[in-house]
This record gives sequence, structure tokens and C-alpha cells, in this order.
Amino acid sequence: MNIQKLEIKGFKSIAHVSLENISPFLVFAGANGAGKSNLVDALVFLGAVVQRGAIQAIREFGGFSQIHCFKFRKEQRTTMSFALSIDIDGMLFDYSLKIRALNKSPELQESLKINQASIIDRKAAGETLISLTDGAPLQKLPDYPKEMSALMLLGKNPLYGFLTNIRVFRIDPFAAKEPDTSTADASILDAQGKNIATMLSVLEKDEDFREQIIEWIELIVPGMETVATEKQRLDSSTVITFKEEGTRARFPAKLISDGTIYALCILTAILSRSKSSGITIIEEPERGIHPKAISELVSLMRDNASTEHPVFITTHSESVVRNLETNELYFASKADGKTQLQSALDSGVDKTKIPLDTAWLTNLFDGGLPW
Repeated sequence: MNIQKLEIKGFKSIAHVSLENISPFLVFAGANGAGKSNLVDALVFLGAVVQRGAIQAIREFGGFSQIHCFKFRKEQRTTMSFALSIDIDGMLFDYSLKIRALNKSPELQESLKINQASIIDRKAAGETLISLTDGAPLQKLPDYPKEMSALMLLGKNPLYGFLTNIRVFRIDPFAAKEPDTSTADASILDAQGKNIATMLSVLEKDEDFREQIIEWIELIVPGMETVATEKQRLDSSTVITFKEEGTRARFPAKLISDGTIYALCILTAILSRSKSSGITIIEEPERGIHPKAISELVSLMRDNASTEHPVFITTHSESVVRNLETNELYFASKADGKTQLQSALDSGVDKTKIPLDTAWLTNLFDGGLPW
């Protein structure tokens, strides 16, 4: 799988951005308010539209007033579009989705081609044409709901699986330290890490996963020896316990640093999803973590990013930028209220001659500064 092109128009501050030949591990760096979160939210919104339809997706994101691009006027203001060109298992998927009348009754305009063969063809105010099985000609769906994606009818299509498995994690260390109730979800890590104990109680049964967690936590948190979970007898809640070198007793999550639980949540998010198809997005992974440990965290994310499982992160940390390759880095900034993206690769900066963080802080990239 290779993402050849990704284009977004009309979502919050994203008036128009376009990325090409995307690295599996990708970092968006820039100041607070530059639009980094809007960019990743746009991807999650796209997945929600494909999976549940435009009306439900708009509702989940707070309504039209919370998602439209306020820099646009008239019809542009009520229209949003996405385009994606991606290679999956040797097949080229060209997909585009336009959502009109965001503020009233949403209507989708949609196109999908696989190796140049038309699979979905929905024009504005027109009929929905779709090929429901491999090699079958396009057929009309005369009464198909205008706000629902036709791609959802192709549930086994690799592109559908990819787009509906985009997850963004904004870890809350205080919530992650709390014991999990007996009814906590064990299938996927909560966006804030609230069910980390329950997730680990299931995943630690996999010897390979358990060894990876211990290996990485030792690298990121020197002196930490083991991580495990325990079920409490009184209320059946699940808690995380830790053991440091030189100590006999284990201690609960409430007694460890925010940075340690933050790192553990990121480890779990990345490692638990590394074999699935979809994008894992981590917001500000550097929070509470020592700059030297950030190098190991970047290595973890890079090592577990693949063409099938891209890992995107947002940051304003020079420690993160210092540990990147040039093709992994984009700078986000705002001009006239619109988010702009600038590839570090296009700048001509040679990281063998000057560290990327130094080049960034001295404005050699001509934009995207962290302040």
C-alpha cells in the first residue's frame, strides 16, 4: 500500500491542502492553532462519512458550524471534498468524495476507480452507479440515500477497511491512571486512553506483545522493569501495576508520572494496531516525556508504521523534529486564517549538515515555527 495523493478542501481551517507520495510515518509540526488537529480531524471525519453517512458524521463533529471552512463564502462554505489515490496490494484506488449542502440536507458526489476501471460513479443530483461485484458492470441504485456513501456497500473492499479504521489518540494521563470498570471495552484503546488497563489485560496474554511492551517501556522509561495488570476482588476493576529495578513491591498507576502512563498508552495504541489496515494518529506524543526518551518513541512509531498502517503525529516539539528524516516532516502554519502545509523535503535542507530542529528554529524552512 502506498498513499500517492491526499487532498482535503473545506474542513475548518483546511481550505485546501494536498500531499503527495506520503511516507508511512508522517509528522505535522507547527505552533498551536496552526491547524494540525484540524488536518487529522478531517481524516477521521472522512472515515465517519464513509462508514455512517454525512448526517451522522456532521452530528458527531458538532454540526455544520463546527466543521465548515469559515474563510469560504456562499456555496464554497457549504461544500467539503476529499480525494485519495492509494495503492493497495498492487491495485490503484482513486477515490473522491464531495459533500454538498453541509448546512441543510447533505448530498454526496462520489467516484471510485480501481486500476482505472469505474466502480462508483455519482454525479451531483444524479443517479448512483456502482459495480457491486468484481468485474460486474455498473448498475443503477435509483433510490439510494443521497447522504450515504456508496462505498459502504463495498464492505469487503480494502479501501473501505482502510478509511473506516482511522483513529486519533489524544491521551489524557489522568483518565488513563484510573482503574477500569468490569464493563470497559477491550477491543480498541479509547481515544484518551481511559481503558488502557483493560486493553493491557487482554493484550498481555500475547507473549510477543508483552515482550515488546516491556522492551519499549524499559527504553523509554529507564529503570522500569515490568508492567502488568491486576483485577481487584472487591469491584472487579482492572488496574495497571509497575515494578522498578531494585524494588520488590509493585505500585499502581496513580503513583507513576504522567509521562510514563502517556508513553504506555502510545505504546499500546501503536503496537495493538500495527498489523491492521488504517491510519493511527497520535497528538503531541512528546507530552511529559524526557527529550532523550522521545528518540526511542519516534523509533517505535517509525518501526511500526507501514504502507498498510501509516502512523501520523502532530507536534510542536523540537525534540521530535530532531529525530526525523526530511521526507517524514511537514510544517503547518496559517496564512489569512488558512492552514498551509510545507514539506521539509522541498526546502533543500540537508540534515547531515544541520539538524532539522536547528534548521526549524532558525527558520531555514521559512515557516511553520513552533511559536
